[in-house]
Amino acid sequence: MIDYKEVFLTKFPSYISSYTYSIGSLYENQAKLITRAFPTYMTQFLFEFCGDLSTTQSKNKTTQITKRSYVNTGVGEWIDIFQLGSSEKKREVKNFKVDLHPHTLYEIFHLSPKEILKDDIRIEDIWHNKESALEMIDQLAQSTRGEEMIQIFETHFLQQMLQAKTPRNYTSLLSQQHSNLTTLSQELGYSQRWVQMQYKEIFGLSFKELQNNMRFLQVLEAMNTLAKSKKTINLSLLALQFGYYDQSHFIKEFKHYTGFTPNIYIHKKFSAHIPFHW
Repeated sequence: MIDYKEVFLTKFPSYISSYTYSIGSLYENQAKLITRAFPTYMTQFLFEFCGDLSTTQSKNKTTQITKRSYVNTGVGEWIDIFQLGSSEKKREVKNFKVDLHPHTLYEIFHLSPKEILKDDIRIEDIWHNKESALEMIDQLAQSTRGEEMIQIFETHFLQQMLQAKTPRNYTSLLSQQHSNLTTLSQELGYSQRWVQMQYKEIFGLSFKELQNNMRFLQVLEAMNTLAKSKKTINLSLLALQFGYYDQSHFIKEFKHYTGFTPNIYIHKKFSAHIPFHW
């Protein structure tokens, strides 16, 4: 039995978007696809306390998930996560994921996402005080409840915030109202070139790339809401609602992010019940 939960209520909503945890025992021993994870502008802190239970596979790379901490920028391409086969009847499962808004890495840890895009980075490598990070990881490892893990992380994250002494909050740059680079640069009083440089430095993405990814994730959320309420998913209406040029443009961008056309995604998720996530 696995205790799995996503928690969207956080003490620091300007920096932390959500938490996800899985704690329990796995009694299945066959290899299988767990999910396809889609690109997201969020930065992710991942704590894997057991390891060697699964692998991630992208178009060109297979990586085994080991017992350790990870920092992922979230940007890039979709990846498939596979459960490894085993002859063991019972395997322990325990992991904890923190989804951070993209400016958090820059604002609290003084790192640009572009600096770690291709590097294999651990959370303790970027924490202001490595001993404090290792203490946090040890406390998380000893915890047996997801809510307690959240409390432990938030206690240590608060210390990070106090040490960061950041003079500016970049949350406003993420607003969906800023759909036009010209308007945004005028509001800020800087050139478009300066704004683009800031986006690359703070978020690791260009203005357009970030806006496109935010829009795609909103489309997924809209699809999930419609499916749960058993309403028809009209692709033409979705394309119009979220500002795509036409349905063809919508389908092309959707396939870029997921590897699927919208119709195939809808069938696999809502008919075949494959638990895709983002």
